[in-house]
Amino acid sequence: MRDFGALGDSVTTDTAAIQQAIDACAYQGGGTVYVPPGNYLVGRIELRDHITLWLEAGSVLLASTNQQDYQIVDVYAKCTNSTRYYGLLVAQGATNITIKGKGRIDGQDKAFWTPKETIGEGWNSTPPRYDPKDWRPMLLLLEECHNVEITGITISASPVYAGWLIDCNYVSLHHLLIQNDFYGPNSDGFHISSCRYVNIHACHFVTGDDSIAIDSNGQQNAQHFTISNCTFNTSVNVFRIYTGLDPWVREAVYSEIRNITVTNCSVVNAAGVLNVTAEDGCIEGITISNMTIGMEQEGTAIFLMASNGKIRNIHLQHWYVNGNGACTIIGLPEDEITDVALSHMNFNLTAKKKMYGYDIPDPIPSYAQHHFAPYGFYIRNAANVSLTQVHMKQCTSTVPNDWYTIKCMKVDHLYVEGLVYESETVFTETPLVYLADVHTAQFTNCRTLTKTKTFVHVTGILPTQLYFTGSMLEQVTTLCKADPNTTYNLKSTPNHI
Repeated sequence: MRDFGALGDSVTTDTAAIQQAIDACAYQGGGTVYVPPGNYLVGRIELRDHITLWLEAGSVLLASTNQQDYQIVDVYAKCTNSTRYYGLLVAQGATNITIKGKGRIDGQDKAFWTPKETIGEGWNSTPPRYDPKDWRPMLLLLEECHNVEITGITISASPVYAGWLIDCNYVSLHHLLIQNDFYGPNSDGFHISSCRYVNIHACHFVTGDDSIAIDSNGQQNAQHFTISNCTFNTSVNVFRIYTGLDPWVREAVYSEIRNITVTNCSVVNAAGVLNVTAEDGCIEGITISNMTIGMEQEGTAIFLMASNGKIRNIHLQHWYVNGNGACTIIGLPEDEITDVALSHMNFNLTAKKKMYGYDIPDPIPSYAQHHFAPYGFYIRNAANVSLTQVHMKQCTSTVPNDWYTIKCMKVDHLYVEGLVYESETVFTETPLVYLADVHTAQFTNCRTLTKTKTFVHVTGILPTQLYFTGSMLEQVTTLCKADPNTTYNLKSTPNHI
């Protein structure tokens, strides 16, 4: 075990001493580098094979603000799309890396930012309050590493991502506290790119951008993630899962993401909880259950978007949401968004003024439009969508409650079972469901707790098959209305209306 004596005064740069201790342990085949209490000013430190960096309680690795203390890292160098970045704790091609303890890594974020003179409404309630300077370091930058464990430490004041892991396998992130500036530019938690066998457990995130971002823009497809028992407070997304899109992606490369399981998490605040965007790729096999969610920012809890991509087999169960948007699912006609199932979901929605509260352009301008997405369920160009045991409550707000609970366009096979609708408005003029060019829609055991003029409005040039079974709709005046020249076939077996 190596440790340090007279270092850690937060003034003298301690990079060389810590690096020498790591190199000496690595030379002997591995070991533990012990960092005692103190404030250690450091630049780039390279981690080696079989090294544990132990940050004792009271120890702080303080990121140097001097660019000369860093070396730029070439990342994605083996890929079609490469880029370069600075990093504080860096490793490439290393095995058995551990960072643990009760100490802290402090990125000195505001030294790398410039306060904005004016704050616009790009994110409406939570626009960034700073602009980044020309350079800023990732606090953790690991590429092609095997067996990575980061446990117990605090990562605070990140000038950009707290951690970026690329093409790593067998990663454990446990009992971490991420404390970034809620209003910082790109002050994300972890970006995890093309990694496999990743476990994130009992971590707590405060971030000024996405808390956990998963992409497949490296050498291998991303797959096999488990995330559990975490808390989140973010100005943007909790989980952002995507192919393509990164600003350094100059040439489209097909990639895949699959097999992500999330359970037992709590969201204090967010603009989006699940944001999935497939650009020139395929994303499939996402299961998220047992979520309690609060959303103050304008946005939507669930946002699925395909742009020349595929999204398949998304299963969400047991969510309790207080927010201002439920779910937006949108693709292009040639995309494949299919087999999306939501069950046992409770939405208390208080509408806020936002750009696309009622509708959204076709095609959508960009993936970031989730901030402005419609209030209810908005589904376009998708197939096999099921909503089971969904309770939707429209709460009184400054925005009129004249938005659809479910709005579908160009959808094959919509299945709704056990929908319960209520509104704090005494009477609802707007139909609860709007169907345009929907092939088949089935409604089973649905009910309304608020007087409603019309349950479903049908339009479009394609014939629609409508099925109603066992619903309690005494509060509804008209079961179905259709626009002129609209063809639909209604089959209704015992309903109460």
